[in-house]
Order: sequence, then structure tokens, then C-alpha cells
Amino acid sequence: MGKYFITGRPGSGKSTIIRELQRQGFTAYDTDALDGVTKLQDKVTGEIVDWPDGPVDWGHFAWNWQEEQIQRLLASADTVFLGAIVGNQHSFYPLFDKVFVVTIDEKTLSRQLEAHEHKRTPEEKERLAANHMAKQKILIEVGGIPIVNSGPIDKVADKILRLINQ
Repeated sequence: MGKYFITGRPGSGKSTIIRELQRQGFTAYDTDALDGVTKLQDKVTGEIVDWPDGPVDWGHFAWNWQEEQIQRLLASADTVFLGAIVGNQHSFYPLFDKVFVVTIDEKTLSRQLEAHEHKRTPEEKERLAANHMAKQKILIEVGGIPIVNSGPIDKVADKILRLINQ
């Protein structure tokens, strides 16, 4: 069975799509929700560090998958979907049959960030909105198949399933 990665910018709907795939009976994981699969690491040393009390300096740190944990999740004989955006995801692309990039426009991003305002500071929202379309385009250029999230979410999940012949 196939192994598939669903990525996209924060607020694009990755976690919601993963929950929909789970609802439909697929093995699907939001790796941010799994203990120890993704860790904050120093970009220079690779050292795993504790989450800071304040904002994360993304110039110095990266939110990275841990290889042993990803291998364990993908070891299933089932069709498996992983959903995330992580700093080292490109090094894992060879493990997947397809990589999907969930895309949203800037207006939808703004709406999503406002809906989750309790999770993000104004500075984080500004950082995420800056160059959103260009950053989204980069995810596609490095091998992702764009999936427009224009809702409803079951229809978005169905687009992905059609592309993997499910």
C-alpha cells in the first residue's frame, strides 16, 4: 500500500484533512500531535532543545521529524498518510509515493489565523502571512502536488484519494 505526505503552510488545513482521512478509515497521522515524532532542534548542532517560554527564533531552530519515528509510522502495510510541515521534510520525500501540498489563498490564510488567534501572537501571524504565496509555491516546486483547499474538507480529502486511486 502507498505512503503519502500532506504538507502545506500553517493554517492550510493539513490537520483537518488528516482527521477526515481518519474518519474515512485510513491510517493517517498529524505528526505534530504525536509525542516524540517531531522535535525542536538547533539548526547548527542538531541538538534537541526544549520549547522556549517565548517566541521561537526560527532562524536558529527548526521543527524537525525524527527519522526513527517516521520510519515506524510508515512501516505499516496499510496505506498511510502523514500530515505536517517540518524543517527537514524534503529529506523524507523519497519515503513517500506522493507528496501533496494543501494550498490556500491569502484571504483564507488571514481568516484561518484569526480563527485560531489564541494560538498565535500578532507577530507570528504577520510572519506567517509574509510572502505566503511565494513560500507555498516553493513547497510545490520541490515536488509537491498542489491541492486547493476550498472546502468542504471531505471534498478536499476526496481529491487526494482520487489522485492515489482510492
